[in-house]
Amino acid sequence: MTVLAPAVHRIEVRSRPGCPDARSDAALRDARAAGLDVAPTHVRSAAVYLIEATLDDEQVRLVADALLVDPVIEFAVIGATAPDGDAFVEVHPLPGVMDPDAEPIEMAIRALVGVESMVRSGRRYDLDGVDAPGARAVAERCYANTVVHAIHEAPYHPDAFPHGVAHPVAMPVVAIRDLDDAALERMSRDAHLFLSLEEMQTIRAEYRRLGRDPREIELETLAQTWFEHCVDKRLKATINYRPEKGVL
Repeated sequence: MTVLAPAVHRIEVRSRPGCPDARSDAALRDARAAGLDVAPTHVRSAAVYLIEATLDDEQVRLVADALLVDPVIEFAVIGATAPDGDAFVEVHPLPGVMDPDAEPIEMAIRALVGVESMVRSGRRYDLDGVDAPGARAVAERCYANTVVHAIHEAPYHPDAFPHGVAHPVAMPVVAIRDLDDAALERMSRDAHLFLSLEEMQTIRAEYRRLGRDPREIELETLAQTWFEHCVDKRLKATINYRPEKGVL
Protein backbone atom coordinates (compact mmCIF):
# COMPACT_ATOMS: atom_id res chain seq x y z
CA MET A 1 0.00 0.00 0.00
CA THR A 2 1.41 3.36 -1.02
CA VAL A 3 1.29 5.99 1.72
CA LEU A 4 1.09 9.51 0.37
CA ALA A 5 3.06 12.28 2.01
CA PRO A 6 1.87 15.87 2.15
CA ALA A 7 2.96 17.87 -0.89
CA VAL A 8 2.28 21.23 -2.44
CA HIS A 9 0.04 20.86 -5.49
CA ARG A 10 -0.15 23.73 -7.97
CA ILE A 11 -3.30 24.44 -9.98
CA GLU A 12 -3.66 27.20 -12.59
CA VAL A 13 -7.10 28.41 -13.63
CA ARG A 14 -7.40 30.15 -17.00
CA SER A 15 -10.15 31.49 -19.23
CA ARG A 16 -11.11 29.23 -22.12
CA PRO A 17 -10.03 30.41 -25.58
CA GLY A 18 -12.67 32.66 -27.08
CA CYS A 19 -14.28 33.46 -23.71
CA PRO A 20 -14.20 36.92 -22.16
CA ASP A 21 -11.23 37.40 -19.84
CA ALA A 22 -12.09 40.38 -17.66
CA ARG A 23 -9.13 39.93 -15.30
CA SER A 24 -6.60 39.99 -18.13
CA ASP A 25 -8.31 42.97 -19.75
CA ALA A 26 -8.23 44.87 -16.44
CA ALA A 27 -4.56 43.98 -15.94
CA LEU A 28 -3.73 45.43 -19.36
CA ARG A 29 -5.72 48.62 -18.72
CA ASP A 30 -4.04 49.12 -15.35
CA ALA A 31 -0.58 48.66 -16.86
CA ARG A 32 -1.26 51.14 -19.68
CA ALA A 33 -2.63 53.72 -17.23
CA ALA A 34 0.32 53.43 -14.83
CA GLY A 35 2.43 56.05 -16.59
CA LEU A 36 5.45 53.78 -17.03
CA ASP A 37 7.97 54.30 -19.80
CA VAL A 38 6.99 51.07 -21.52
CA ALA A 39 3.57 49.42 -21.25
CA PRO A 40 2.68 45.86 -22.31
CA THR A 41 0.80 45.33 -25.52
CA HIS A 42 -1.01 42.25 -24.24
CA VAL A 43 -1.52 40.52 -20.87
CA ARG A 44 -2.72 37.00 -20.15
CA SER A 45 -3.44 36.29 -16.49
CA ALA A 46 -4.32 33.17 -14.55
CA ALA A 47 -5.30 32.36 -10.99
CA VAL A 48 -2.81 30.17 -9.13
CA TYR A 49 -3.70 27.92 -6.21
CA LEU A 50 -1.08 26.17 -4.11
CA ILE A 51 -2.51 23.40 -1.95
CA GLU A 52 -0.41 21.66 0.67
CA ALA A 53 -2.19 18.40 1.47
CA THR A 54 -2.06 14.63 1.18
CA LEU A 55 -3.88 14.24 -2.12
CA ASP A 56 -3.52 11.77 -4.95
CA ASP A 57 -3.71 12.79 -8.61
CA GLU A 58 -7.41 11.98 -8.86
CA GLN A 59 -8.23 14.10 -5.82
CA VAL A 60 -6.19 17.03 -7.13
CA ARG A 61 -8.07 16.91 -10.40
CA LEU A 62 -11.40 16.69 -8.54
CA VAL A 63 -10.53 19.72 -6.42
CA ALA A 64 -9.53 21.66 -9.53
CA ASP A 65 -12.59 20.83 -11.58
CA ALA A 66 -15.23 20.76 -8.83
CA LEU A 67 -14.07 23.70 -6.70
CA LEU A 68 -11.81 26.08 -8.55
CA VAL A 69 -13.16 26.53 -12.08
CA ASP A 70 -16.30 27.70 -13.75
CA PRO A 71 -16.42 24.95 -16.40
CA VAL A 72 -18.35 27.11 -18.84
CA ILE A 73 -15.62 29.74 -19.25
CA GLU A 74 -12.54 28.34 -17.46
CA PHE A 75 -10.25 25.33 -17.39
CA ALA A 76 -7.66 24.12 -14.90
CA VAL A 77 -4.07 23.03 -15.46
CA ILE A 78 -2.33 20.89 -12.85
CA GLY A 79 1.20 22.14 -12.31
CA ALA A 80 2.88 25.13 -13.90
CA THR A 81 2.62 25.94 -17.58
CA ALA A 82 5.64 27.48 -19.26
CA PRO A 83 5.80 31.28 -19.46
CA ASP A 84 3.98 32.46 -22.58
CA GLY A 85 5.08 35.94 -23.60
CA ASP A 86 7.98 38.36 -23.62
CA ALA A 87 8.03 38.51 -19.81
CA PHE A 88 6.45 36.80 -16.82
CA VAL A 89 5.56 37.80 -13.27
CA GLU A 90 3.64 36.04 -10.54
CA VAL A 91 2.30 37.64 -7.36
CA HIS A 92 1.73 35.79 -4.09
CA PRO A 93 1.05 36.90 -0.51
CA LEU A 94 4.13 36.81 1.72
CA PRO A 95 4.17 34.19 4.49
CA GLY A 96 1.94 35.28 7.34
CA VAL A 97 -0.14 37.66 5.22
CA MET A 98 -3.87 37.05 5.25
CA ASP A 99 -5.10 35.28 2.12
CA PRO A 100 -8.90 35.75 1.95
CA ASP A 101 -9.32 33.04 -0.70
CA ALA A 102 -7.56 30.38 1.35
CA GLU A 103 -9.94 29.52 4.18
CA PRO A 104 -13.10 28.87 2.12
CA ILE A 105 -11.10 26.64 -0.24
CA GLU A 106 -9.65 24.72 2.68
CA MET A 107 -13.16 24.20 4.06
CA ALA A 108 -14.41 23.08 0.65
CA ILE A 109 -11.55 20.59 0.23
CA ARG A 110 -12.33 19.16 3.65
CA ALA A 111 -15.98 18.74 2.69
CA LEU A 112 -15.21 17.35 -0.77
CA VAL A 113 -12.46 14.80 -0.10
CA GLY A 114 -12.16 14.72 3.71
CA VAL A 115 -8.57 15.99 3.75
CA GLU A 116 -7.07 18.81 5.79
CA SER A 117 -5.10 21.28 3.67
CA MET A 118 -3.33 24.61 3.61
CA VAL A 119 -4.03 26.84 0.64
CA ARG A 120 -2.28 29.89 -0.77
CA SER A 121 -3.51 31.78 -3.81
CA GLY A 122 -1.72 33.99 -6.30
CA ARG A 123 -1.91 35.46 -9.77
CA ARG A 124 0.37 35.03 -12.78
CA TYR A 125 0.78 37.44 -15.67
CA ASP A 126 2.28 36.70 -19.08
CA LEU A 127 3.08 39.99 -20.78
CA ASP A 128 3.98 40.96 -24.33
CA GLY A 129 5.81 44.14 -25.25
CA VAL A 130 7.99 44.46 -22.14
CA ASP A 131 11.17 42.82 -20.88
CA ALA A 132 11.70 41.28 -17.42
CA PRO A 133 12.58 44.58 -15.66
CA GLY A 134 9.59 46.21 -17.32
CA ALA A 135 7.30 43.40 -16.19
CA ARG A 136 8.54 43.77 -12.61
CA ALA A 137 7.93 47.52 -12.78
CA VAL A 138 4.37 46.86 -13.95
CA ALA A 139 3.83 44.33 -11.17
CA GLU A 140 5.16 46.65 -8.49
CA ARG A 141 2.99 49.52 -9.73
CA CYS A 142 -0.20 47.65 -10.64
CA TYR A 143 -0.41 44.07 -9.45
CA ALA A 144 1.28 43.89 -6.05
CA ASN A 145 1.88 45.71 -2.82
CA THR A 146 5.47 44.81 -2.03
CA VAL A 147 4.84 45.23 1.70
CA VAL A 148 2.58 42.16 1.66
CA HIS A 149 3.29 40.46 -1.69
CA ALA A 150 6.22 38.64 -3.23
CA ILE A 151 6.85 39.03 -6.96
CA HIS A 152 8.28 35.98 -8.74
CA GLU A 153 9.77 35.94 -12.21
CA ALA A 154 9.12 32.23 -12.72
CA PRO A 155 6.17 30.00 -11.81
CA TYR A 156 6.17 29.69 -8.00
CA HIS A 157 5.86 26.11 -6.73
CA PRO A 158 7.54 25.58 -3.35
CA ASP A 159 8.17 22.11 -1.95
CA ALA A 160 6.45 23.12 1.30
CA PHE A 161 4.90 26.15 2.95
CA PRO A 162 6.69 27.94 5.78
CA HIS A 163 5.30 26.72 9.09
CA GLY A 164 5.51 28.43 12.45
CA VAL A 165 6.90 26.71 15.51
CA ALA A 166 5.71 26.90 19.09
CA HIS A 167 7.70 29.06 21.44
CA PRO A 168 7.17 30.18 25.02
CA VAL A 169 5.64 33.60 25.52
CA ALA A 170 6.61 35.52 28.63
CA MET A 171 3.81 37.23 30.55
CA PRO A 172 5.52 39.78 32.82
CA VAL A 173 3.80 40.88 35.99
CA VAL A 174 4.25 44.45 37.24
CA ALA A 175 4.52 44.80 41.02
CA ILE A 176 2.31 47.76 41.86
CA ARG A 177 0.35 46.90 45.01
CA ASP A 178 3.14 47.77 47.44
CA LEU A 179 4.36 50.96 45.73
CA ASP A 180 4.01 54.30 47.51
CA ASP A 181 2.77 57.40 45.74
CA ALA A 182 6.24 58.59 44.75
CA ALA A 183 7.00 55.19 43.20
CA LEU A 184 3.66 55.26 41.36
CA GLU A 185 4.49 58.62 39.82
CA ARG A 186 7.95 57.37 38.86
CA MET A 187 6.48 54.23 37.25
CA SER A 188 3.99 56.29 35.24
CA ARG A 189 6.82 58.46 33.96
CA ASP A 190 9.52 55.84 33.37
CA ALA A 191 7.15 53.29 31.79
CA HIS A 192 5.60 55.99 29.57
CA LEU A 193 2.13 55.30 30.96
CA PHE A 194 1.39 59.04 31.17
CA LEU A 195 -1.16 58.58 33.95
CA SER A 196 -1.83 60.96 36.79
CA LEU A 197 -1.14 60.02 40.39
CA GLU A 198 -4.87 59.69 41.02
CA GLU A 199 -5.20 57.25 38.13
CA MET A 200 -2.20 55.23 39.29
CA GLN A 201 -3.68 55.12 42.78
CA THR A 202 -6.96 53.84 41.34
CA ILE A 203 -5.15 51.04 39.51
CA ARG A 204 -3.20 50.15 42.65
CA ALA A 205 -6.40 50.03 44.70
CA GLU A 206 -8.12 47.78 42.18
CA TYR A 207 -5.31 45.23 42.13
CA ARG A 208 -5.09 45.30 45.91
CA ARG A 209 -8.78 44.41 45.87
CA LEU A 210 -8.10 41.59 43.40
CA GLY A 211 -5.23 40.31 45.52
CA ARG A 212 -2.70 40.24 42.70
CA ASP A 213 -0.47 42.49 40.60
CA PRO A 214 -1.37 43.37 36.99
CA ARG A 215 0.15 41.66 34.02
CA GLU A 216 2.13 44.04 31.84
CA ILE A 217 -0.47 43.87 29.07
CA GLU A 218 -3.23 44.78 31.53
CA LEU A 219 -1.36 47.83 32.78
CA GLU A 220 -0.56 48.94 29.22
CA THR A 221 -4.23 48.53 28.24
CA LEU A 222 -5.40 50.64 31.15
CA ALA A 223 -2.83 53.29 30.31
CA GLN A 224 -3.88 53.36 26.65
CA THR A 225 -7.58 53.70 27.42
CA TRP A 226 -6.92 56.51 29.92
CA PHE A 227 -4.23 58.29 27.92
CA GLU A 228 -5.12 61.81 26.82
CA HIS A 229 -4.73 61.02 23.10
CA CYS A 230 -7.14 58.09 23.30
CA VAL A 231 -9.86 59.68 25.44
CA ASP A 232 -10.07 63.44 25.85
CA LYS A 233 -10.21 63.77 29.63
CA ARG A 234 -11.42 67.34 29.41
CA LEU A 235 -14.71 66.10 27.98
CA LYS A 236 -15.20 63.73 30.90
CA ALA A 237 -15.89 66.61 33.27
CA THR A 238 -19.39 67.56 34.34
CA ILE A 239 -20.39 70.68 32.41
CA ASN A 240 -23.14 72.96 33.67
CA TYR A 241 -24.27 75.10 30.76
CA ARG A 242 -26.45 78.14 31.33
CA PRO A 243 -27.44 79.87 28.08
CA GLU A 244 -27.74 83.61 28.03
CA LYS A 245 -31.21 84.95 28.37
CA GLY A 246 -32.99 84.87 25.03
CA VAL A 247 -30.38 82.56 23.45
CA LEU A 248 -31.31 78.93 22.72
